[in-house]
Parts: sequence; C-alpha cells; structure tokens
Amino acid sequence: MYRRYSQRNGEGLSLTQIKRNRIKDVVILLLLAAVIAMAVFLVPALRTKNEERDIYINRFRIEAEEASRLTNSLSRNAGADSAEILSKIRCNIYAIKKLNEHYSSQHGAPLLSDADLQEVINMIDRYLQALTTGITTGTYQTDLQLTVDQIIEVLHTLE
Repeated sequence: MYRRYSQRNGEGLSLTQIKRNRIKDVVILLLLAAVIAMAVFLVPALRTKNEERDIYINRFRIEAEEASRLTNSLSRNAGADSAEILSKIRCNIYAIKKLNEHYSSQHGAPLLSDADLQEVINMIDRYLQALTTGITTGTYQTDLQLTVDQIIEVLHTLE
C-alpha cells in the first residue's frame, strides 16, 4: 500500500518510471544520432549522383561535337573519304546511344531520346547509300549537320 522511501525520488516518480524515461531518452538520442549519420552520408551520395550525370552529359557533348566537326568536314571533302568520315560519325552517335542506354538502365530514364539517336543512325545509313549510288549528297549532309547540332543544343539544355 505505501511505497518505501527508497523507491521514490524527490519528484514523486517511481524507479520504474525513471528507468522508462531513461530508456526513452536513450532511444531518442540513438534516433537523433542515426538521422545525423544518414544526413552526413546521404549528402555526398546526392552530390555524387549529380556529378555522375554531369560526367555523362559531358561525354555526350564530346561525342556530339566530334560528330559535328566530322560532319562539317564532309561538305569540304565530298570525295573518296566520305564513307570513312560517315563511319566515324556513326561511331560517335552509336557511342552516345550506348551511353544513353547505360544511363537509362542505372537511373530509369534516358537523358536523350533513343528514337532520335536511332533516327540519326538511320540518316547516316541513307547518306552512305546515297554515296554508293552516286546521288547528290548535299541535302543529306545538311540534314545530318542540323540534326547533330540539335543534339548538341539539347545537351546544353540538360546542364
């Protein structure tokens, strides 16, 4: 009926209530430490993810600018090495396409439209076919240059 004096503290709390309060304090402290630890580790992870995206965009831009440079040389060299230059442009666009697929598999969404990249590859194939048949290639070169330049513009908007 009466509690012993040793089982109460000066505030009138029993020893079990004091133990519960201490356990609550420890749990709250541990949760606070866990939240701080997550914040410390999560912020660099988010920064790394943004840096990774920038690396992909930079690599896309390098490949697209190389393709643009090569496309510009086509208009001046509409000769024997046009097929070789077109194959190099195709390699640049194919590299962009594969990097885009890799980015998409990691992050769930591509940075560039895969259909647009495939259309550029198809455009290069039509250009090569026109070269082998002897058809005038001026419009093919202009269309290819405009399309590659559009890809570069899209890449600049992704930054």
